[in-house]
Amino acid sequence: VITGASSGIGEALALDYAAPGVALALTGRDAGRLEAVAAACRAKGATVVADTVDVVDRERFAAWLTAFDDSHPVDLLIANAGISIDKDNSSLDDFSIIRKTFDVNVGGVLNTVEPLLSRLTNRKRGQIAVVASLASFIGLPYSASYNASKAAVINVVRQAALELAPDGVLVNAICPGPFKGTRIGGGVTMDPEPEQE
Repeated sequence: VITGASSGIGEALALDYAAPGVALALTGRDAGRLEAVAAACRAKGATVVADTVDVVDRERFAAWLTAFDDSHPVDLLIANAGISIDKDNSSLDDFSIIRKTFDVNVGGVLNTVEPLLSRLTNRKRGQIAVVASLASFIGLPYSASYNASKAAVINVVRQAALELAPDGVLVNAICPGPFKGTRIGGGVTMDPEPEQE
């Protein structure tokens, strides 16, 4: 299972894991891009179930995940979906930005993990990978809600890793830094092709 698979890290992971004998469950917000990723994964021999189901829609997403797990028992769950919508000014100028960021970046992770957790522990195997960010440690300018949401996720992952290890379930946080084409706060975007001096 890979959330946020229609672009960026999620797309790259989907394409990397796609192979004959692999079943992928992919979600993303952009239907066209998601279908393009799904088609590319199918071309590499993978079985793919793709849907634009929102990670914030707890009940619908849980039903989608469990239906996939019924057909293809999940061994790796990658909670990658996330947003960075802080404006160029303080997040405190608009609390709806903070709430929406936490709904996706924290609530979406919980909604991804919770429906399959008992299934993984009952099988005594599996891995959960949560995509956090270096921003949770160093903080990006004008990105308070993003920074805080990723810090929250890391702390949940640390506790989950301790509690789930005896059940054979590995839990890790992945903390990438900014990469080409990503927004890194205050409207700044990493240059697609950095200028050479």
